[in-house]
Amino acid sequence: MKLVIRKLGYWVLLLGIIAACNNDAEVVPVDVQIKRFVWSGMNLFYYWQAEVPELSDDNNSSGAVLNDFLSNYHTPEDLFKDLKHPDDRFSWMVNDYEALEQSFQGVSQYGFDVGLVRIEKGSDDLLAYIRYVLPGTPAENVGLKRGDIFIEVNGQKLTLDNYSSLLFSGGRITITLAAFQDNALVSTDRDIAISEIQISENPILLSDVFDVEGIKVGYLVYNQFVNNNTYHEELNDVFGGYKNEGINELVLDLRYNGGGSLETSRILSSLIYGAADSLDVLGSIIYNQRFSDFNADITFMEEIPVRNSNGVQTSSMAMNRLNLNRLFVLTSGSSASASEFVIAGLSPYMEVTIVGDTTVGKNVASITVYDSENYEKSSTLNLSHKYAIQPIISQLANSVGFTDYVDGLIPDVHVNEVNFLTDLKPLGDPEEAILSEVLAIISGSGRRSISSGNGMLDIKDSRLKDVANTVIIDDPTIRRSIKNQMLGAYQ
Repeated sequence: MKLVIRKLGYWVLLLGIIAACNNDAEVVPVDVQIKRFVWSGMNLFYYWQAEVPELSDDNNSSGAVLNDFLSNYHTPEDLFKDLKHPDDRFSWMVNDYEALEQSFQGVSQYGFDVGLVRIEKGSDDLLAYIRYVLPGTPAENVGLKRGDIFIEVNGQKLTLDNYSSLLFSGGRITITLAAFQDNALVSTDRDIAISEIQISENPILLSDVFDVEGIKVGYLVYNQFVNNNTYHEELNDVFGGYKNEGINELVLDLRYNGGGSLETSRILSSLIYGAADSLDVLGSIIYNQRFSDFNADITFMEEIPVRNSNGVQTSSMAMNRLNLNRLFVLTSGSSASASEFVIAGLSPYMEVTIVGDTTVGKNVASITVYDSENYEKSSTLNLSHKYAIQPIISQLANSVGFTDYVDGLIPDVHVNEVNFLTDLKPLGDPEEAILSEVLAIISGSGRRSISSGNGMLDIKDSRLKDVANTVIIDDPTIRRSIKNQMLGAYQ
């Protein structure tokens, strides 16, 4: 990214303050190493650091003081939980950073994405419905399709307490399909076994062009902002196709997009709004008090950077930018983070109409922090564990300073696909509930009558993984600028 953030110097080892109070022969237990890493990473980078008493620099006045403080916590998870600000819904930690990295690259387990819904108001019993199936995956091979419903996994009813462990623990699972009969949800006694494999999910699930009464409408289902040269090139090719088709309107489907790379959101926004140049501001990034001097603007792009495996730009691609004056975005309670940033960022420049359900409300961004001297995955990485933290380090705003959407972006036309589970059309079908609403607006026929709620309540977990929705600040310019800070700069 072309963000101007001055470097403060080279890293010194944060934990050196602690180590200086111990002799060289000391063997520090692994759990203590992890706790020290968690505290130091949060103390340095966390957006709310100044507002969390437990992260006060006083706790690091000496190794003994910090050790005494850390001894109050039984596990690193307990410590991390206590270090989070009450307003923070999105920071998390993992005990396996390799799985975390895979999730950011769109790696799936079974090849389907699910929505979870309470079976009835006040109940903890859930039904799961297939939102989409990836081609060539175990889910497709066993015949699963969008709209399929199940209420049991491995013979256990899905509930609020067990859905995560049943659906996302990996390995082989067996789901029991259900169906609506006479307005009642009943088991079909049809069991389907699916084995886990590693799948790199292409964020472009579907692209198409519709002719709506002579108006050419581009349609794109984009499911994750993955910072990957190949995916960026494919996205650019999709927009090249839209240009060749001469589309007049664009429908961007972000219903199942929980976020991801801030750089990729810049690329998508720049492809959509071709009238901007590299001086036009898409948004701003605001850091904690330690780094407030380095707050910066995020501008539109005129070319797509091509980077090597180390994140260094080696070349660039010309962009197939559109020349539209309005955009339709499909959203749900799983649309978050980078998805919301695109909507908020484009709104000052073009008419953006939101159709669907209220979004998550995530106006903050994060980085992955590793246990190493420079907090990157470098040669000094502590190999005794695989813990990493993903702390919120900044807040995002658009070019007019709008950042207040913590309760989500409210749709202009509200449609919840949960109300259509008895007949959930395939994505891309012009009769699919939410897409058909947009096409009706574009054709000028007005909004159609939509049935009221069916008593079910959507559970708004983005993509239903412990790796919650996030804007990832993964552009190397930003990462190096932030992570090359020296502790002495603020001591």
